[in-house]
Amino acid sequence: MRITVFGASGSVGDWLVPEALRRGHEVVAVTRRRSRITTQHPNLSVMQADLDDIAALEKTLTGSHAAIISLADPVVHTGTRSIVTAMRSVGVSRVEALTGFGTSAISRRQLNPLMRAVVAAIRVITLPAFRAKEDQDATLRASGLTFTIVQPPTLTAGPATGTYRHGDYRGKSILGNISRADLAAFMLDNLEQDRYLNQSAYVQQ
Repeated sequence: MRITVFGASGSVGDWLVPEALRRGHEVVAVTRRRSRITTQHPNLSVMQADLDDIAALEKTLTGSHAAIISLADPVVHTGTRSIVTAMRSVGVSRVEALTGFGTSAISRRQLNPLMRAVVAAIRVITLPAFRAKEDQDATLRASGLTFTIVQPPTLTAGPATGTYRHGDYRGKSILGNISRADLAAFMLDNLEQDRYLNQSAYVQQ
């Protein structure tokens, strides 16, 4: 599979790119600064693109089977909106996006009352970043693309364990955690196996 990874030099992208290469995928790593990606591999292409440059985004997506979006909070909504536009233009229909715990109203309704109250408090405290992820969620759901929205709790720097749980938000808690290594493995498993199509998914160790 040829996968275009947006946010390839970020804290999760650093795990996604090598794991995808290890599995034999062809990877297009998209970054705003090419020098931030030092990995060299026959199946790796590094492309520089600004998230407001639709033509450049289209070039990164041409020939790909899927896109993964793992963007930082300040650009998560505007960047996702641009990527969706470029995907439609070049005919790439499969997208997987990383967001945050509880940033989908659909998911929040599955939480118990106490956890909904906790998330509501966090939303107030972190409103600009939280709202950007809510907007990202809405953009993907209205995109017409085949999407998966991955909503983990706290991310850690721990090693890959190969043992993690995933599913909907019923009975889940923001107090869970998952290593970035295991998160990357889950996201690639999900793409390869076509799980959670047009759904959001919770994952934790």
